[in-house]
This record gives sequence, C-alpha cells and structure tokens, in this order.
Amino acid sequence: MTGDTHVVQSNGYSRGPLIDTVRPYSDQLRFSLSRMNGTSFWAYSLWRAAEGSDLLEDIPLSDAYIQSAGSAEAMTVEARVLHDDGTAHHFTVGKPGAGSEEAPSEVIRWDDGRHSTTVYPNEVFTADEAAEVFYAYFLTDEVPEWCTLRELDLRGTM
Repeated sequence: MTGDTHVVQSNGYSRGPLIDTVRPYSDQLRFSLSRMNGTSFWAYSLWRAAEGSDLLEDIPLSDAYIQSAGSAEAMTVEARVLHDDGTAHHFTVGKPGAGSEEAPSEVIRWDDGRHSTTVYPNEVFTADEAAEVFYAYFLTDEVPEWCTLRELDLRGTM
C-alpha cells in the first residue's frame, strides 16, 4: 500500500491507513469521529503519509496533521501546520462567528477526564461538524477557509 495515502491514529497510539473499502472516505471519517466517547475512544488524528511510504511496512508520523479530542457530542479540533520556512504552528480550529468572550470558557474532557482543554464556544465541534473539517483536510491538506484558527503556544508543554 503505497502512494497518496492518509494515516489515521486513535488515542495517540493505534494508527493505520485510512481506507475506503467499507464506506467512502467522508463517511469513514464521520463514522470514526461519531464513535468517540471520551472514555475508551477519545482522540483521532489524520495526516498524509509521505510520498512513497509503504504502509504495509511502516506507518510514518508527520509534522502536519489535524486532530480531535473529546466525545462525539463535544470535541476540540486542532491542526498543526508547517509553513514554507519549515516552522510549525499549532492551532485550535473554530467555526465562524467567534464570540466576544474574553477567555475560553468551554471545557472539553477526554481519557476518562484525565485530560482537558478549555476553548471558546465556537471551538466546540460535534462529530458531524468535525467530519466536515476532517474531510476538507483530507482533500486539501488544509483547514477549510470558513474555519477560524487560534494559534496555541505549546512551548514547554511537550
């Protein structure tokens, strides 16, 4: 399995190629995201494998990806973007209509509540909403233009 292939990862450790043998890619993404329950399945990531990758031999990681955490009812979506100069930037993705809140107020929890992040109300996605963003990313390797991006400062958190 080589060529123009995407990789998915669940809960930060189980990863494999995104396939469309059971359902089309858009439906597969929606199905996977809708299974997130915040407990046994709480994180999902997607990235394009490097050209020429043999996914039967090795499942490579990538410096650019889209990811979610939480549950099908309330999840955060984040994207890591590589700029032309090689620098990486990490963003929380939002829906149009950012509110006037001074600080993020919505808490998204995952991994049985062991982890959480606080986001703005327009940055809380359902599985169906997140699936639209993931599918656009699948097609273009970019977050759709209709989304808002809020850069995160992750220095010292990894």
